[in-house]
Amino acid sequence: MKNYIIAFVVCCGVSVGMTSCQEREWDNYYGEADHSGQSLMEAIDARPDLSAFAGVVRQYGMESLLGSSQSLTVFAPTNDALSSYALTDDALSQFLYNHVCRYTYTQGDVMEADDGILRVKMLNGKYQNLVLSGGGLLFGNLGHVSSSQGVGNGVLNTIDCVVPFYNNIYEEIKKTGNETDSIGKYLRQHDRYTFLPDKSTVVGTNDKGETVYDSVFNFRNEWIDHYGSIHLEDSVYTMLVPTNKAWDKHYDKLRSYFKAYGDGEIKTSSINVTGTLATADRTADSLTHNHTVEAIMQDLVFRKVVDVAAPDGDSLVATSGHVFHAPQYLFTDAEQRGVSNGQLFVTDELKHQAHDSWHREIRVEAEDAANYATLRVSSTSSKSVVNYPQFAGQVSENGFLVVKPMQATSQRPTVRFRLPNTLSATYNIYIVTVPASAIDTALVDSETLRSTRLRFYLRYVHEDGTLKEDAAITTPVDYGGTQTPKAIDSTNPEFITDARNVNKMLVARNFRFPFANFTNSIFQSSEVDVPITAFLRVEGNVTTAAALTQYERDMRIDCIILEPVD
Repeated sequence: MKNYIIAFVVCCGVSVGMTSCQEREWDNYYGEADHSGQSLMEAIDARPDLSAFAGVVRQYGMESLLGSSQSLTVFAPTNDALSSYALTDDALSQFLYNHVCRYTYTQGDVMEADDGILRVKMLNGKYQNLVLSGGGLLFGNLGHVSSSQGVGNGVLNTIDCVVPFYNNIYEEIKKTGNETDSIGKYLRQHDRYTFLPDKSTVVGTNDKGETVYDSVFNFRNEWIDHYGSIHLEDSVYTMLVPTNKAWDKHYDKLRSYFKAYGDGEIKTSSINVTGTLATADRTADSLTHNHTVEAIMQDLVFRKVVDVAAPDGDSLVATSGHVFHAPQYLFTDAEQRGVSNGQLFVTDELKHQAHDSWHREIRVEAEDAANYATLRVSSTSSKSVVNYPQFAGQVSENGFLVVKPMQATSQRPTVRFRLPNTLSATYNIYIVTVPASAIDTALVDSETLRSTRLRFYLRYVHEDGTLKEDAAITTPVDYGGTQTPKAIDSTNPEFITDARNVNKMLVARNFRFPFANFTNSIFQSSEVDVPITAFLRVEGNVTTAAALTQYERDMRIDCIILEPVD
């Protein structure tokens, strides 16, 4: 994240920056160019139609700046434009500084800008767009530039309206009375200010003898670190923001997906993981709440200014990395509010679909050693299909796991896979297997290729809080919304792999985990080990000499897939 500094005491001084690149003849752009030494203030005073603006400049003591040698560009509203405008208590920042910027900008600069949009930093730190419109310039998306005059210390532009002062996205969300208090409260919880004594100035001591600083603080927000710098004026984002009504409705909808277990004890012995956990306590409530809110917040920010009615490629990628196809529905009925660093859409209903946002596919790569443990296995190895074009594009991440059994036929080789980030939700569970020809091209047309026979076990935290393993699943089963499975096809009772093809095999349909085992929080400390409590155990089921004449004992596993069922 790009940190920025907040100064709580205003310091006098003038910032020095790089000058705008303008090595061109001004007369190409200004019919009234004046290089005789006339200042911006003198040029304003010479214009009767800018007398109201000149009065405000003097009222707030800004005439010395406009009369100085500093290079500035002014966008001055006419008397007609100011006649219906009421100055606020912060008129210096919200009006005058909002219409003046350092350095000179011309129509040529706009023509050379990316996409024909020049982002101009005003004296108040806000950015305004300067674009071509109808052969002329448009300032701040509203103010048509009716005339431009080059003078000794800059450029004077006349505009036909007062360009509004806008908060940035973060300021607007936190603004009192905006009906966005729920999201604002959540974001403020992540604000952190660190005092920087080396950048602060000592101004004296107080009556207790303590040093008093002209203080400078470093600001950070962990959520902003991950999802987008919506607080920075030089960043541009499109954000969808829920009202309090939308927040409460979406929270109630998502809470059941993140139902957490609480404190307890978990024991691991070999590949067995057991335990007893609280089904309801303060820990469970806290985890459920925190993960629910995190899910609400993860897909609200998109980079740059987005045409929400017709986005490029008819899809949007949130800063979380999640892709939303035909995403116009997300912004339906949302109210757009002006902000200084992009677009803000406030909505009474968050319309994200579960499978696009929080209830997503879980894919466990079998070849990743961190994902599995074994028992009664002589060896395991990770193989790649990169050099075997017959399986190109069929194997996830181009890799798979090869499990070699112990020599004794009666011993069943076993590999147990972790299932991280499972929600208290329903999934269809699959295993993808790979044939022997994936690692030996000489076997592609071989008549000796054989299948193998498998069975499966699910281990998870049950409704009563016990972490234990269910009975073996020996045929694809349908849980039908309950934890009591029924065979899908009793005429084909065994799990038998495909001897010649990559095969996506259904293990269980409509299986629902009673508790969430969400382990992927972005706010999880690296020092905290969140245990995995959901597993799929795969066991080779070729244990007799007779079976060996029909099946092989090696297991080749590409991945485990949990597809969400809405």
